[in-house]
Amino acid sequence: MAGFGRQALLLSMARLSNYGLMIISPIILVRFLTVEDFGRYREFLMYGSMLQGFASISINDSLLYFTPKFPKSPWRVVRATSILVACNCAAVVFLLVLFDRVAGGGLVGPYLWTVSAYVIFFVNVDFWEAFWLAQRQTGAMFAYTAGRLIGRMLIVVAVAVATKNVNTIIIALVGLEGIRLLISTIAWRFASRAATEPEVPDLLREQLQFCVPLGLATLLTQVNRSLGNLVVVKYLGAAALAQFTIGTYGEPIVIALRNSISTALLPEMVRRNAASTKEPLSLWQKTTVVNCMLVLPAAVLLARYADPIVTKVFGANYKAAVPVLQIYGFAMVRSCFDFAPPLRSVAKTRPLVISNIAAIASNSVCLFLLIPILGISGAMIARVVSSFFDGAYLGWAVTQIYGTSVRSMLPWRSLAKLLVAAALAAGILIGDFWTANFGFIGVFIGSAAYGLLTAALVLLWRIPEAETLWAKLKAALSRFGGPVKNNPEAR
Repeated sequence: MAGFGRQALLLSMARLSNYGLMIISPIILVRFLTVEDFGRYREFLMYGSMLQGFASISINDSLLYFTPKFPKSPWRVVRATSILVACNCAAVVFLLVLFDRVAGGGLVGPYLWTVSAYVIFFVNVDFWEAFWLAQRQTGAMFAYTAGRLIGRMLIVVAVAVATKNVNTIIIALVGLEGIRLLISTIAWRFASRAATEPEVPDLLREQLQFCVPLGLATLLTQVNRSLGNLVVVKYLGAAALAQFTIGTYGEPIVIALRNSISTALLPEMVRRNAASTKEPLSLWQKTTVVNCMLVLPAAVLLARYADPIVTKVFGANYKAAVPVLQIYGFAMVRSCFDFAPPLRSVAKTRPLVISNIAAIASNSVCLFLLIPILGISGAMIARVVSSFFDGAYLGWAVTQIYGTSVRSMLPWRSLAKLLVAAALAAGILIGDFWTANFGFIGVFIGSAAYGLLTAALVLLWRIPEAETLWAKLKAALSRFGGPVKNNPEAR
C-alpha cells in the first residue's frame, strides 16, 4: 500500500503539472485578453481535447495493463501501442477534415488545420507517462510531465504578454507540441529494446479487444464532459464559453487527482487479482474513502467562497461564473466515486460504455431544457445530473461483476462519518466573519480552520483510512525531526 500511495502522490503532482495550462494560464490570460478572445482560446483547446480523446481512445493507458501482464516484453508492447495510436490518429484527422468540408467549415470553424496539427503532435509517441508508471519509474514520469508543463506555460504566457493575439498563441502552442514529438521519437528510438525481447503472440489483437471498449468509454466520458462547452459556445457564443470555463476552473484539479489515483491503482489491482478477488476490491474501497477525504471538504469550500475567488482572481468581468462554480461542487462529490478501476482491472469495460451512453443522453435532454432558461448555469446542472446517472449504473455493475451487494460494495459507515464531519465543520464558514475581518486572505484562513476542524472530527470518529494516513504522516515527520523512540509507527 505504501508503494501505491507514493506512486499516486507523484502521479497526482505530475497530472496537476500536465493540467497546468488549464489551471495557471487562465489567471494570467484573462489579464491580457478580452473575455471574447479568452473564449476563442478556450474554444480551440476544447476542440483539441475532444479530438485527442478520439485519437488516443486510451490506447496509451493500456500499457498499465499489458506491461505488467508481459513483463519480459515491455518495449514490444510500446511499439504495438504506438502503431495503434498513429493509425487511429490518422483516421480521426482524416474524418475531421472530411466532415468539416461537408459542413462548409462549420464543424471547428477557423481552427481546422491548427487543431489537426495540434492533435497529431500531441497524441503520437506520448506513451512515456503510462510506460514509466507501469515500470514504477515515477521519478522519470514526473520529470517528463513537469518539463512539458514548463515549456507549455512559458510559450503561452510569453506570447500572450508579447502579442495579446489569440491566433499567435495557438500557433506557438502547436509548434511546441511538434518539437516535443520530434524529441520523443528520437528518445524512443534510442531507448527501445524491442528487438531483443521475446515476441508476444496476437498482441495487437489483444490490445484492440482491450482498448476498443475502454477507449470508447473514455471517449464517451470526454464527449459528455465537453458537450456542455460545445453547446454553450455554439448557442451562446465565445464570451459565454469564457464564463463557463472559469465556472469549471476546479475541474482539471479534480480530474488530475482522481485519475492519478485511478491510474496508479489499476496496475496494482491487476497484480493482486492474480492472487485474490477480494484484495483488489478492498484496495479500491480504501482509495474511495481517501478520495472523499480530499474532495468533500474542497467542494464545500469552493461552494462557500466561489464569489471572492472568481471576482478577485479573474476579475469582476467573470462574476457570471460564480453560480456555475458553486453548482460544480456537486460534480466534485460524484467524482469521489471512480468505478472504472475495479472494472478495468478485470477487463470488464462494457459497463463503462453503457453508462456513458446513458450519461450523454441525460446530459443532452437537460441541456435542451435548461440552457434556454438558465444559460451557463443550466449547462452545469445538466453535467451534474448526467454524472449521477453514470455513477448509479456503474455502481450496480461493480456489484454484479464482483458478486457483492450494494451494502458491502463500499465502506458506507466511514463515508457517512466523512459527510457528517464535512457538514458540521462548515458551521464555522457561516457568515462573513473571515472575509470581513481579514479581507481576501480570510478565504485562506477560514479554509484552513475548516480543514483542521474537519480533520479533527474525522480522527475523533476513528475512520480507519484517516488513522492510517495520520500514522504515515507522523512517521514521515519523525524522519525529518529525528528518530522517535518507542514509536512503532515511525519505523
